[in-house]
Amino acid sequence: MKRRVLHVLKYYRPAFTGEGVFLERCSAVMQELAPEVEHHLLVTHTPRPADAGASAVCSTIASVTYLTERRVGNAARYARLAAWFAWHVRRFQTVHMRTHADWYFLSYAIARLAGRRLVLSATLDDSVPTLVSQYRPALRRLVRWGFRLFHAFVSISPKLHGETLGFGIPTASAHLVPCGIVVPPPRPGQREHIRAELGAGPDDPVFLFVGGLCERKDPLALVEAMPAIRRVAPAARLVLVGPELEPSYVALLKARISALGLAGIVTMTGEKLDPHPWFDAADVMLFASRLEGFGTVVPEALAHGLPVVARRLPGVNEEFVVDGETGFAFSDQGGLEAAAIRLATDRALRARLGANGRRLAESKFGMRAVAARYLEIYGFSPSQSVEAPTTGLAATAAVFDRRYHTPLEHPAASQPLLVTMIDAEESFDWSKPFDRRNVDVSAMAAQHLAHRVFERHGVVPLYLADYPVADQDAGRAPLRELIASGAAEIGAHVHPWVTPPFLEEVNDANSFSGHLPPRLELAKAERLTDRLEEVFGVRPRVYRSGRFGAGPRTADILKHLGYEVDSSLLPLWPAPNCPNPGEFWALGSRPFWLDREKTLLEVPVSSALVGQLAGLAGPRLARVFFDRISGRLGLTGLAAWTGMLQRVRLSPEGIPIGEAKRLAREMYNAGHRVFVLTYHSPSLEPGNTPYVRTKTDLDRFLHWLDEFYAFFREDLGGRPASWREIRHGSLSAGSCAPETTEAMASSTLVGTRR
Repeated sequence: MKRRVLHVLKYYRPAFTGEGVFLERCSAVMQELAPEVEHHLLVTHTPRPADAGASAVCSTIASVTYLTERRVGNAARYARLAAWFAWHVRRFQTVHMRTHADWYFLSYAIARLAGRRLVLSATLDDSVPTLVSQYRPALRRLVRWGFRLFHAFVSISPKLHGETLGFGIPTASAHLVPCGIVVPPPRPGQREHIRAELGAGPDDPVFLFVGGLCERKDPLALVEAMPAIRRVAPAARLVLVGPELEPSYVALLKARISALGLAGIVTMTGEKLDPHPWFDAADVMLFASRLEGFGTVVPEALAHGLPVVARRLPGVNEEFVVDGETGFAFSDQGGLEAAAIRLATDRALRARLGANGRRLAESKFGMRAVAARYLEIYGFSPSQSVEAPTTGLAATAAVFDRRYHTPLEHPAASQPLLVTMIDAEESFDWSKPFDRRNVDVSAMAAQHLAHRVFERHGVVPLYLADYPVADQDAGRAPLRELIASGAAEIGAHVHPWVTPPFLEEVNDANSFSGHLPPRLELAKAERLTDRLEEVFGVRPRVYRSGRFGAGPRTADILKHLGYEVDSSLLPLWPAPNCPNPGEFWALGSRPFWLDREKTLLEVPVSSALVGQLAGLAGPRLARVFFDRISGRLGLTGLAAWTGMLQRVRLSPEGIPIGEAKRLAREMYNAGHRVFVLTYHSPSLEPGNTPYVRTKTDLDRFLHWLDEFYAFFREDLGGRPASWREIRHGSLSAGSCAPETTEAMASSTLVGTRR
C-alpha cells in the first residue's frame, strides 16, 4: 500500500530555492530507502508556470501542484490553502511544511483534525521564535499555541536548533538534521573538457561559486577579490554557477567584471540542474554568503575534494569550514583575498585540505542517513538498508510519468523506418513459476534461420541479450559471430530472476525489474551491461526490461549507465500482475524522450487499436474490452470478430500476417514513421514458446517475417533501419496524440507471461 508525504513550499520552479533543490535530491534517496512512500509537493506562492513541464525536474516527486495560477493577495491565498487542505489532506499521512506558509494556521488545524502528522522546517532565519516575533505582540500567545499543532520541528543548523529548543519545544519533538549531499562519480574526461571550455590549463587555479546570484549570497565579493588573486596567480579564473535571482544585482555584477578587466576571466554559467561537473572541474570553492541556514554547496564542495573559503557564519558552518583543516573561514574582504591567494599558490595545501574535507563530508553529511532521518520523522521506517552507500542516481527521467515526455516524430513525408528487436534469452516454460535454474540458451544456435530472411531484405536486427545468453558460450558464440560480421547489433535485456546479484525472492512480482528496490534494479542492470561489454567488446546502448517491467527509477538507472534508448514499453499490453498496468494503456507507440534534456529516448514496440471503434476507444474503454473478465466472457473475441476493436502488436508471435499488415497500414496513415518489430529468440526452435510448437509453425514464422518485410518495403515504401537512425537521425519534436493498438481474437497466447 502506498503511503504519501505532502511537502509544502512557498516557492518552486521556475523560481529557484535551495530548499526546493534539497527536496529534489533528498526525495530521490528517500525513494531508494522506502519505495512504498510517495512524495508530493504543494507550492503556495509561485504561480503555476505557463510551461507545464517547468516543474518536471525531479521524477521522485510524484506530483507538483501550484495553488494559484497568478499572484494573489495574502487573504485569498490563505483561503485557497485552507480549502485545498480540506479537500485533499486525507490523501496524505504526513504533511511537511518546509516553509511557514499559513499565517492564520487554518490549514495546519485542518491537517491535525484529519489526524495527519505535521512537520515544520527551519532552513534560513525562520526558527519558531523568529516566526513568532513577526506577529503583533497581542497575537503572540495565540501564535505560540498555533505552532503547538506540529508534531515535529526540523532545524538544519545548530543555530536554528538551539533557537527552537530555547523556545520550549520538547527535545523529543526537535530534530537537528543537516542537509545531506549526494556526489555522483565524475565522468571520464569531464574535468578536462570543462576546463578547456574555460580556457584553463591543467595547473591554472579555478575558483568556483555555486548559488543564486543575489545580494545575500554576495558573489560580488569574489569578483572584487580576483584582481588581488591574479597579481600572484595570473592564470586564476572564477566560475559563478547559479541562476540570476536579482536583475539589478546581476547588472552590477556584470558591470564590475567589465570595469575590473575580468571579461573572459570570470564565467557566469547560469543555473545548472546538475552542478557536479563544475565541482569536478574546479580547484577551490569560494562562498561569501552573508546568511545561510546551512549552505549545502559548501559540504558538496568538500565531498568533491575541494578546499573551501567561506564567510564565517557562527552556528551554521563552523563544524565543516575548519581553519587549516578543510579550508579557511573569513570575516572581511582582506581575509577572503588572503585565504584565496594562499590556496591559489599552494597545490599541496589544496590537496591536503581537500582530502580532509572529503572525509568529513562523507562521515557527517551522507544523504542516505539524512533521508532515513526524515522518513523516521515522518513516521515511516526505511525498508532498505541505510548502511549501504547511495546509488548516485539522479531523478530526471521517467518511463511512465508523462510530465517528462517530449514526442519525437518524423516529418509526414519521410520514409517509414522499421527496427527489428529480438529478445535474446533463455528457454523456459512460460506457464510455470520462474526458476533460476532455467538457463538453457541452446536456441541461440538456431538464429541463422531468421538471418536467411534478414539477408534478403537488408535487415540488421538488434539482439537484446540477457545474462544467461551473455554468460554461456552456447548463447554468446552465435551472437559474437553475427556481430563481428556486421549482421547484428547488441543491446541489453534484463530478466531479474536469472541476472545477478541474486538478493531477491523469486516470484511473480520480482520478475518485473522495475518492482525491485532501485539499488537492486541498478545492480542487475549494471552487472548485465558490464558483462555484455566484456563479452562482445561494445557497450550496449539500448535496453529493455524483461516482461516490459520498467519502474519509477528505470529511466534514471539507464541514464546513469549511459544508455541512449529504452524499449520497455509495449503499449496496450501490460503483463499480468505488472505493477503499473494503466500506463500501458495511456501511452502510444511513437518514440518520445524520457527526460527534459533529451538524452534518453523511448522507442516502444509498435502496437495499436484497430477496428471501427479504434478512433473512439480511449484507454479506459480499451481496458474494459481487453481485461481478463472480458476475455472470459467472450467480449474480447466478439469485438475482434465483428471488426469493432482489436489490439495488434507488430510481432510474428501469435499475430496473423494479415493483422500485422493492417496494423502497419493504419499506423502509417495515422502519421507513424517509426515501426518496431519484436519477438523472442527461443521461438526459432520448436517447442520453446507457445507460438512455435512444431516445424510447420517455424516455417510459418519465417514466412511471416519474409512476407512482412516485403510488404513494408513495397506497400509502405519503407526500409529496415538501425536504432541509431531513430535516436540520432534528423527527427524533430512535435505534438503527438496518444495511440492505441489492436489485438487478436486468439489472444490466449499473446496475453501470456510476456
